[in-house]
Amino acid sequence: MGDDDTRHRSSAVHDEPVGRMGRRRFVNTLAGLGFGALSASLLTAEDVQAASSDEVPIVYGLTRDGSDSDDENAATVKPRRKTVPADWYDDFRAAVAAHRNLDVIHREEVANSAVSPGEYGGANATIRVEITAEEVRGAVPERVEETPVEVRRVERTGDRQRDADSAALRDSGALRDSDSPGQRERDGGVPGSVAVASDKLFGTLAPAMSDPRDGSLYFATANHVFGGTGNGGDSLYLLDGGRTEIGSVRSGYPKADMVCAKPTDGYRPLHRIRDGRPGRVLGQFTKVGLADLKAAGEKLEKIGAKTGHTKGKIQAVDGLTCAYGAICKRGQLKWGEESGFGDGDSGSVNFHPDPDDPDAGVLVGGFNNARTWWPGENYVWGTAAHHVTERHGFTF
Repeated sequence: MGDDDTRHRSSAVHDEPVGRMGRRRFVNTLAGLGFGALSASLLTAEDVQAASSDEVPIVYGLTRDGSDSDDENAATVKPRRKTVPADWYDDFRAAVAAHRNLDVIHREEVANSAVSPGEYGGANATIRVEITAEEVRGAVPERVEETPVEVRRVERTGDRQRDADSAALRDSGALRDSDSPGQRERDGGVPGSVAVASDKLFGTLAPAMSDPRDGSLYFATANHVFGGTGNGGDSLYLLDGGRTEIGSVRSGYPKADMVCAKPTDGYRPLHRIRDGRPGRVLGQFTKVGLADLKAAGEKLEKIGAKTGHTKGKIQAVDGLTCAYGAICKRGQLKWGEESGFGDGDSGSVNFHPDPDDPDAGVLVGGFNNARTWWPGENYVWGTAAHHVTERHGFTF
């Protein structure tokens, strides 16, 4: 689900008699104006009518039914809506569509590309491309349709930075002193942001992931903690002063660098982040929701098992890289600074208080799977939650 169609101005929706339309016609009208499948399916005529003539409604997040209570098994999702300037929204959608049409990422000398959303009342959106050889610069266009392309040279240094940052299990003693006690509740509930491990590597647990199709809950962390492929059935351990098995791998998703683990009897994933203020996870941001945060200058946060609590600004969304390994990674989110991520933080999530009710809980932006790969750059990199939902169906 996305908002990438840019054939028309979104503000033209105000010229339509949306209040007199049936649901099917309304959805088709929004889709025809380029709102995309997600917005077209979840917005209402009332949302459109509540926006001023130079604004449009967006779905900035998805939350679970019952997320404001202790119901951990709610299966359905509800939209979080707001209005944004129509010209900003059209500019962002145009940039995302242009990025999908930029066919340079498969060149060996192109490290990655991503969309930097525009600012409210400031600069427009751009496509950012990082290259490792000056001779490829001429192959990258200066613009794709109406979106400018910024090219930056970064240095290739071989295996300076692995595909993602795990830490050997023998190094888990370097975790924060507060990580050993109290990592699970008396009833077996385990929150996100605690230290977990495979047989060889350790990382950080994400908050509970749900399958909206049946309401099942899973533990989740970075797939590379389990060595990539062929990890079905591998044990997931909690590092709680020892090694307690809390689940086994149900499935791994190397392209998203995510693994889901079925809980072992007696343990259950929680929609919470340990030591978070607030710590309850209500749901997740959409792609345009992340772009809206960036435009407003808001920061994301994370709590990792190694480096603890850090904050940082969003740099780019809709990222794509084929720079390391045999697979290309789409739906990447770049945020924060390299210093805010260390070996053992992989599998943690970034988050931000829910704009609708910041005291109630947070929405997840995505996983944190790696720090900067190339000298001269400075960010944390990982798969966005909306991409996981689009490709695999799981939600936070």
